[in-house]
Amino acid sequence: MIFDKMDNISDYFDEIPALKKVEVFMKDFIKNGKEDGTYEIDGRRVFAMIQSYRTKPQTSEMMFEAHRKYIDLQYIASGIEKIRWAKLSSVDMVREEYSKGGDIAFYEGDALFDFTLTKGTFLLLYPEDAHLPGLSAEKDAQVRKIVFKIMMQ
Repeated sequence: MIFDKMDNISDYFDEIPALKKVEVFMKDFIKNGKEDGTYEIDGRRVFAMIQSYRTKPQTSEMMFEAHRKYIDLQYIASGIEKIRWAKLSSVDMVREEYSKGGDIAFYEGDALFDFTLTKGTFLLLYPEDAHLPGLSAEKDAQVRKIVFKIMMQ
C-alpha cells in the first residue's frame, strides 16, 4: 500500500512501470476533463474508472474488498473520502467472485489504518491490501474519483 500525492507518481515508476501510462492519462484528464465512465489506457492491462458519488458513514453491512488480478490506484480529483485499510491476512472472507471470473472478494474484520484522501492524493492498493472505500471523513461529501486498475505482472 502506498499513500501519496499524484505529483509524486514518478517516484514509483521503477516498481510499477505501468504508472507512466497513468501519469499520461492524468495529464490529459487535468487539461481536458473527462466524463464519468470507464476508459481503456492499455487495453485491459491498465484502465480507469471515473466516478462521482457522495460518501457515507460506515454501516455494519459494508465490507472490505480485495482484488487478485489488479492493483488499485484510487485517486481523488475533488472532495474528501476516508478509506479504511487492513492486511488481507487479518480479515475473514465472506464472499468471493474469483471463481466466477471476477476480480473481487469481500471481507469482514477490523481496520488497521484509516486514510483520508483529499484532492490530488491517491492510495495504491496491492492484492494483499483489503480496503473499504467511499466512506465519509468527517461528514458526507461529494467526491470525484478515478480508480485506476493495473494488471498484476
